[in-house]
Amino acid sequence: MSEPTTPPGVAAFVTPMRRVLTTAGAGLAVLLPVGTAVGWALGGSGVGLGILLGLAIPAAFFGGTVLTGVWAARMDNTRFVGVVVGSWLAKIVILMVIMALIKDAEFFARTAFFIAFVVGVVGWLAAECIVVLRTRVPYLDISPNQPPTSVDGAVEAEAGETAQRESRGV
Repeated sequence: MSEPTTPPGVAAFVTPMRRVLTTAGAGLAVLLPVGTAVGWALGGSGVGLGILLGLAIPAAFFGGTVLTGVWAARMDNTRFVGVVVGSWLAKIVILMVIMALIKDAEFFARTAFFIAFVVGVVGWLAAECIVVLRTRVPYLDISPNQPPTSVDGAVEAEAGETAQRESRGV
């Protein structure tokens, strides 16, 4: 029985998504405690809890999407899409339940929650856009272990070396 093969282009997807996770995650990991502490100090516990919830929900939502995508990237395309869309639908339902549960809650400031929520969403999406736009993705995926497939092996091998140099940006 042959071992499962990794679909082509996995590294081209996983590398930028890991960068998104570390960049946006680091930003929110700093902003969440600092924003909560400043809000708590300046506006009381209601503002602090509003900021905490407002930043934690987008971080969990977007972070979960990226983690699911990175985890599912090694699957074939059909399963990958199924896992990512299924997890997204589950997160939408969870988000709706959370919003319904906190709709009438009075333990947090709604304005602080809304502002922090918008800041969290915009911050994550900005970090994701910056990372993805700066990522260099090769347009050819040539494995160095695969032999040339044409009769003229010299031309094919030379084309493969050129493609490898180009895919690395050389």
